[in-house]
Amino acid sequence: MLLAPLTTNAQRGGRILRFENRLEHDHRPYHFGFSLGLNTMNYAVRTVENLETAHNFEYVLPEPNYGFHIGIVSNLKINDYLDLRFIPAISFGDRFLEYYMPAGNGNTWHRNPDTDQDFEVTMLEFPLHMKYKSARMTNTRAYVLGGFKYTHDLASIELGVGDNILARVGRNDIHYEVGVGFDHYFFYFKFAAELKASFGITNLIRPGEEATRYYDSIDRLNARSILISFTFE
Repeated sequence: MLLAPLTTNAQRGGRILRFENRLEHDHRPYHFGFSLGLNTMNYAVRTVENLETAHNFEYVLPEPNYGFHIGIVSNLKINDYLDLRFIPAISFGDRFLEYYMPAGNGNTWHRNPDTDQDFEVTMLEFPLHMKYKSARMTNTRAYVLGGFKYTHDLASIELGVGDNILARVGRNDIHYEVGVGFDHYFFYFKFAAELKASFGITNLIRPGEEATRYYDSIDRLNARSILISFTFE
């Protein structure tokens, strides 16, 4: 007798826990939203083979920094498990190149902060992704995505003038991206958390205004970034 009310309440609670939010969202041919998140920007550097003898550097190392991004989500449903997504965004951050050179006696090496090159980034991004989703598990879906994006750096010093520009980087780049995440359906909106890696294809190194060794020492320079995004749709 006493267990009957408890059983009834548990069953009601179970039904509440199994209630699926926003069922109509999965049937829309397209929908919109917005995205925001954090990123870490870096470079992949490949130096020339005779770096030490020809340019008097032991290392040229990239140094990452943190930034943030905001974007607008446009989602086109292809089928129940596949979406095409276009998320134009703007990203802010910094990247650095550090040059290590002789300390004076030829046996040790040091970094001179005056020769560090700071690349401020204000990036317009235009990614196009395919998103493959799992079956819906009550109010949650896991997914993977991949695609390409075009970027244009508004803060690039490729053509600008200034003091102590040791090396320049190009404004335009093409990236390929891969990521994973999960969607969760709340009563009023769908929320997603996503981790994504972005790899630039274009060789970005350009001549600077100072001694040529600061850019001639670099054979190839490619952008890299890791992005954590939160979307509301």
